[in-house]
Amino acid sequence: MNNPIPLVMVIGLNGSRSMFAATEYLQLREEISRSISYPDFARAFHLEGIVNVGISTDNTGQVTVSESNASHEGLLEYVVSRLKKMIILSEEYRERDYKLMLKFKMY
Repeated sequence: MNNPIPLVMVIGLNGSRSMFAATEYLQLREEISRSISYPDFARAFHLEGIVNVGISTDNTGQVTVSESNASHEGLLEYVVSRLKKMIILSEEYRERDYKLMLKFKMY
């Protein structure tokens, strides 16, 4: 596919937001926000961290995780499981590669 498109988002207790004010890839960010929230186990243990994943989308919108690493294994497992269930609804974001960085911050 293409060069990966970078997306950086902060996942907080009250939802998620893009690290940048740009409206670029807004619909994709909204789809990710609906799928990934602050997990209950991380709230309970006041856990924060960073998850990096490479994802690809096919022509049906199915997401495949190609590479991943994180500061906490539990956050990584949570994100990967949520991404694998995602279907990208917007056709303009299909058949592309993305580098996704999610920063889980409680405060």
